[in-house]
Amino acid sequence: MLQKTYDKTRALFQNGNGYLRTTDLLSAGITTLQLRQLIDDGSLEHVTHGIYWWKADHRKKPKYYKYYELQMTNPNAVICMESALFLQGFLKKEPAEIRLATSRTDRSRMRMNFKFHRHYFAERSIGEFVRTVDTPAGPVKVFSIDRSVVDCIRLRSDMDPALFDQIIASYKKYKGRDLEAFYAYAEDMGLQKVATAFME
Repeated sequence: MLQKTYDKTRALFQNGNGYLRTTDLLSAGITTLQLRQLIDDGSLEHVTHGIYWWKADHRKKPKYYKYYELQMTNPNAVICMESALFLQGFLKKEPAEIRLATSRTDRSRMRMNFKFHRHYFAERSIGEFVRTVDTPAGPVKVFSIDRSVVDCIRLRSDMDPALFDQIIASYKKYKGRDLEAFYAYAEDMGLQKVATAFME
């Protein structure tokens, strides 16, 4: 590869946040053969289909990069449950596993270099109570704290019991909680009685 092509590619990545899509690179005149050469020499990481990270120059990935890479891979995905609670500062310790939600009709493949848990939510509920959190890597969509707690109640059998108990205890004392939103979503999910019992 010519040095000027290498420098051009480096500049493209450095002008952004270190991530670029294949379409952006191709439109800038970088060929798929050149991308393969950059992967082979260790300059590029193939994050997932259509997404690359510039890892040359000893560049380290930003904090919480996994959440952003999932968001880039599927822009319609929403970080949920304890993962959403962590990104919004409700939980201080990062959960061992990232959880995200997509609609039941979304069958797009999400092949990553790390493990995550994908939940399929009803189409009518996937867009409710969505917030955006700015991470060091970039913006990530999350469900609100109130909705995330309800989702934890709904899927509590799939959670670590100690973590679930911690979330419920913390939410009861949480000054920023919106009980109207909490109970509205719980009712929509058919969980009003169960959610009420946990709040007592």
